Amino acid sequence: MIEYKNIKVIEEKIMYLKRLEMYGFKSFADKTALEFMPGITTVIGPNGSGKSNISDCIRWVLGEQSLKSLRGAKSEDIIFAGTQNRKSLGFAEASLVIDNSDSKLPIEYNEVVVTRRIYRSGETGYFINKTPCRLKDILELFMDTGIGKDGYSIIGQGKIEEILSNKSEDRRHIFEEAAGIVKYRTRKADSEKKLEQTKLNLLRINDIVSEIETNIGPLKNQSEKAKKFLSLRDELKNIEVGLFLYNIDDFKNQTEEIIKNIDILETQKVREDENFNNFQTKKEELKEALDKLVEEIEKTQNLGFEGNQRKEQFNSEIGISTERITNNKENYERYAVEIDELENRNKELEEEKTQKLEKKNNLFSNKEKFETELKEKTIELEKYSKTLSDKELEIEAKKQIVQKNVDEKYEIIAQVNTEKANFDNLVKRETSLKTEIQETISELDSSRTNKEELSKSFYEIEKNRNDINKSLEEMKSEKDKSAERLKEYETKINSYQSEYRIKESRHRFLVETEKEKEGYARSVKLLVEATERDSSLSKGVHGVLANLISVEKQYETAIEMTLGASIQNIVTDTEEEAKRLVNYLRDNKLGRASFLPITSVKGQRITGINYRGIDGVIGIASDLVKVDRKYEGIILNLLGRTVIVEDIDSAVKLAKQNGYKFKIVTLKGDVINPSGAISGGSIANKTVSILGRGKEISELEKELALIKEKIENIEKEKSDYEESISDILEKFDKKQKEYQELEIVYATEKQKNDNLDLEILKLDAKLAKLRSDLENIGKEKEENNLKQEEFNKKVLEMEEQNASLNIVIEEFTNLNKDNQKYIDDLNFDITNLKISVSSFDESETSINEIMDRINLDIEKNNTSINNKKELREKILIENQELESKIEEIKQKIVDLEKEILGSTEKVEKLKEDRISKNEKLTTIEKEIEDQTSKIEDIKNHISKLDLKKSKIELELNQVINKMWEEYELTPNTTGDIEKVDNPTEIQKQVNSIRSEIRNLGSINVDSIKEYQEMKERYDFMSEQRLDLEDSSNKLKKVINEMTETMKKQFAEQFKIINKNFGEVFTELFGGGKAELILADEENILECGIEIAVQPPGKKLQNMMLLSGGEKAFTAIALLFAILRMNPAPFCVLDEIEAALDDVNVYRFAEYLKKFSKETQFLVITHRKGTMEAADTVYGITMEEKGISKLLSMKLK
Repeated sequence: MIEYKNIKVIEEKIMYLKRLEMYGFKSFADKTALEFMPGITTVIGPNGSGKSNISDCIRWVLGEQSLKSLRGAKSEDIIFAGTQNRKSLGFAEASLVIDNSDSKLPIEYNEVVVTRRIYRSGETGYFINKTPCRLKDILELFMDTGIGKDGYSIIGQGKIEEILSNKSEDRRHIFEEAAGIVKYRTRKADSEKKLEQTKLNLLRINDIVSEIETNIGPLKNQSEKAKKFLSLRDELKNIEVGLFLYNIDDFKNQTEEIIKNIDILETQKVREDENFNNFQTKKEELKEALDKLVEEIEKTQNLGFEGNQRKEQFNSEIGISTERITNNKENYERYAVEIDELENRNKELEEEKTQKLEKKNNLFSNKEKFETELKEKTIELEKYSKTLSDKELEIEAKKQIVQKNVDEKYEIIAQVNTEKANFDNLVKRETSLKTEIQETISELDSSRTNKEELSKSFYEIEKNRNDINKSLEEMKSEKDKSAERLKEYETKINSYQSEYRIKESRHRFLVETEKEKEGYARSVKLLVEATERDSSLSKGVHGVLANLISVEKQYETAIEMTLGASIQNIVTDTEEEAKRLVNYLRDNKLGRASFLPITSVKGQRITGINYRGIDGVIGIASDLVKVDRKYEGIILNLLGRTVIVEDIDSAVKLAKQNGYKFKIVTLKGDVINPSGAISGGSIANKTVSILGRGKEISELEKELALIKEKIENIEKEKSDYEESISDILEKFDKKQKEYQELEIVYATEKQKNDNLDLEILKLDAKLAKLRSDLENIGKEKEENNLKQEEFNKKVLEMEEQNASLNIVIEEFTNLNKDNQKYIDDLNFDITNLKISVSSFDESETSINEIMDRINLDIEKNNTSINNKKELREKILIENQELESKIEEIKQKIVDLEKEILGSTEKVEKLKEDRISKNEKLTTIEKEIEDQTSKIEDIKNHISKLDLKKSKIELELNQVINKMWEEYELTPNTTGDIEKVDNPTEIQKQVNSIRSEIRNLGSINVDSIKEYQEMKERYDFMSEQRLDLEDSSNKLKKVINEMTETMKKQFAEQFKIINKNFGEVFTELFGGGKAELILADEENILECGIEIAVQPPGKKLQNMMLLSGGEKAFTAIALLFAILRMNPAPFCVLDEIEAALDDVNVYRFAEYLKKFSKETQFLVITHRKGTMEAADTVYGITMEEKGISKLLSMKLK
């Protein structure tokens, strides 16, 4: 409950706490808002209701990080944890709304909202006026205002203990906050951190400058040397690139000439391919026509057999239809007899109906006469009864009852008679149904007996049929498999023959190419031919390197690009053989060639390759080549320092990781040289390479022999298989004929079986209907008996009642004989008349029921007659359709016999046509073979030109690669460089410049840039060193100034607080004295603060010797002393007066009132004196267990 009384309105606007909003904070599960006004506000409530949670909430919003101070163990303890009836919440949020009209807070808002939010996951957030901020921003906002988590604006029981603790150093923070030096201490700490960082930076810069001064001199000399090298290199580049361009143009002209010749051959090949395709199309058309002829011949041959089978089926259908017509005629006659019987029965029923109608009319006329007389007697009796005395009336009433009972009795008897008549009808119907059921059962038994007999024979027929069908399916499966297997033999033979022709053509081409030494340089080709002719010249000569090594297909491109022109080098035993061959080339002017003497050419395998973390490294090129051991030195020399990798990415990584120490080649032929130059791109498709030609010839010879052997084996297998399946085909034809004959018998018997099943099904349905009707009649009989028993019981009761009444009437009659006799006569006449009328009604009812039954029987008979007439009409229609069907089948048999007769002649004509087409097919296949030979010749010419073109392109690529390796230029990126006119003179200039470059020694081109960068870095570091030294001096000066300011301000404020403490203590205690003592006046910023007190009538003593109430009162005195000097905008006090007695509580409350003009107080209390001093009172309770609630507000 909130109470307002005598709220003080402060004219001068000062900062105060306007509102506290909470949601999900500890026990406040729902959104709760506490409105505050200037003055004193108290919060009351029972223990555990959540009062102190309000103090914790304010402290938490102001930035408290210690969970112990908030009375929790972990951050989740702050969030509402749920109860038995309420779920826990996912976050907690609280906001402080502060009136900042006096702008005491350094922010441009009249109202400041500070919010803190925490989630169960541990995430937290701070906001000022709904804008996200840091904890540091909130702490700085309230610095030196007295408001804060560690200030003197929030005092709880723990804070009291902290003020009065044994450690005087623990009290310093409250005094520093009150003295206003916290902001200076914070800034001083930040400046000291910056000073320490500046010293470390200065130390590092001095080390860097010292190192730069050591290296900059030698780097300058290297830079000068590198500049001279670059000048010579640029000059060499211009003239050597011109020489490269000259060679490139020459190679391109040769290539263009070869391409023109290849284009001519390609055009010729296209024409021949078209002719080949035309022949192939004709061949396919002929084969397709032959396949159709074979299919038609087989179809026509099978026509006779299938025709006879169909003829038998047609005859079977005629037999079945004829039998069906006979059965229909018998049914037709039977239905006619049944219709006559039913019509005669209807005539008899009509006559009976006429007789009953006449009887009913007679009854009706007599009934009217009796009813008129009964009415007259009844009126007379009523007139006479009006003149009787009371006793007579009573007796008359009893007579009326007797008469009424008599009337009802006869009515009931009439109903009983009606029920008996109905019962008799039900008995007759039951007897009729039983007879009909017996007849139906007999008919059903007869049909089932016939079914069993028929089923036995049908089962045998079906079993034989299924057995034969199963055998046929198995034999058909074998036949299909045989046909499929023969087709597979044909397919394999054709496939192998086609493959053999292609490989044979390839083999001839390769042998011819190898024989003519295509692809070799002219000088190498002529020299090899000379050694083959002259045995003295070939002594010590092992041959061309390409023929001495073996390489797997996947590595051919990489090894060929690695060897380059060396692949055509000639291997000799010693230098003498090489020298002899050089002289032979010179003497015969055959050109130049390179030689590899086994004795002199040696090499080493590269070691220490670092390929850690790189995928795709295959190995050293020399390890991927198979070669005789005597050539190992040559292979190591050419391939031992080259690494093969999968792709260009792996190559670049490997080169960088090993510092470009060796050559790297990819499987696609891309090359990274030790100089760092990269060459690569697309490689022209070659029909065959020099490296793999010999190996391919050998492999083709083996493959041709193997294919030839396979063809012979498959042809033999095919012939053997055809002989083995001849018996299977003969058995299949015999079994198929047997099946067709049995199929006709099966169809006939199945039709009979189905008809019998249908008849049994109808009889079953009829029997079920009759039994259902019989069951219903039984139920109706039971109901009829129950009604009769009930009617008889009523009659018995009426007779007993009449007997007792008649005794009374008879006694009265004896006393009043005359009058009574007249009344009795009237009653007797009335009774007799009523009996007569009742008998008429009974007879009329009986006649009506009989007529209803007659009408029902007539209706049923008419329905049966109509149904049988419809069946007769359907029989006539069905017989007509069957006769028409028989005629159609007979006509089909005639047509089929004609078709079978003409099939033999047609087969002979088709066979003649097949022979003619086979001859044409043989002719076309010969033409296709000739055309294939022509195309292969053209391909061989194109291949030779391709080899020549490849050789020129190889030399062209070597020039282009060298230009890239040396200068990283391509023919398209040379710019203004022009090709040379005099290659010989230019080569001399190139040699001269290269010699001058060698004399310069080792060159570090990067030293030019490195020197420039180091010089710039040295100048920059020197400037930085001066800036840091200046910053260090300024920071030291600032720190000293802030220290002096803090000392001065703390000393002044401490004196005021000490003075106020003494005065407040005396006022609160009513005497005594107290003072604050600095432990070390020389170090006032770090020393502890002692509290010396002397309560009234006691000696000066230590704080620890005071009672609990005296300690609390002393701490309160200190708090009021600080507030007197530096009033906080608002102050939260959590049960700090709990230890005081009532007298001191009232003193405490009076003091609160004094300070409430400048400070807003929020007091959590149990004490009555404090409550009485409050301007506003809040009540906290727990209506629901575990959930704090704010009571309703009441104004006074």
